Amino acid sequence: MLLTACDTPKPPAGDAPSATASTQAAPVATATKPKGMPELLVDELGPYLGGRRVDMKQQDATEKLIKIIKELPIEGKPVTLLADRKAKTPIVAAVVYELGAAGAPKVIIKTDGRDDLPKEIEVTPEPRVTAPTTCAVTTMVLEDLSTAVWPFKGGLGKRQRKGLAGPDLSHTGETLEKEIAGCNGTVAFFSGDDTIAWEMTHNIAGTLLQADKKKKIESLVLLHHAPVAGRPVKLGSGS
Repeated sequence: MLLTACDTPKPPAGDAPSATASTQAAPVATATKPKGMPELLVDELGPYLGGRRVDMKQQDATEKLIKIIKELPIEGKPVTLLADRKAKTPIVAAVVYELGAAGAPKVIIKTDGRDDLPKEIEVTPEPRVTAPTTCAVTTMVLEDLSTAVWPFKGGLGKRQRKGLAGPDLSHTGETLEKEIAGCNGTVAFFSGDDTIAWEMTHNIAGTLLQADKKKKIESLVLLHHAPVAGRPVKLGSGS
């Protein structure tokens, strides 16, 4: 009787839990892309797009930048880019170029700069631009902080020496106003030397917008690569 009481009846084989069934019941994790556009930033360290940093000093930096941007939910819509004042001009230009190549028709660049100039500019990426009129205004900040204004086709330009604390935007603005008024084009271009901090390049773009008194400019284009002042501007130079 004692032995009988200590024996525990075994459950039928059909009642035992199935390892296969248990495995199938476990939820399967699936990766989903974010529905909204993440924050896009360029600071003094380089692009920081949707929480992913790109070191532009690395040999494969351009490939990484293109890959990250292609994964963004652009969907043919304008994109907002935050650009720090200390960011490097060629890196901001590279990000804008690739955003355009990925389908963004416009890029709204926000920079906390001077109070007397727009802190937000809407630019057209170079890949979204076709050949403009030959008189289209081009302006840039040069390495020595002087400024230059000349037509898209190249030719005699006008240079303004630097002011006390940077580019002389007052006199440059007067030149831009005359050149814009004298051209029937609706596209204008701007850039900055590769050594110039983005703040200076952003400021000359804002100066150009203020100089457009009749609001003729429909496309303000940030050039992918800094042009040579006075020479014809080349588009479509790629990555």
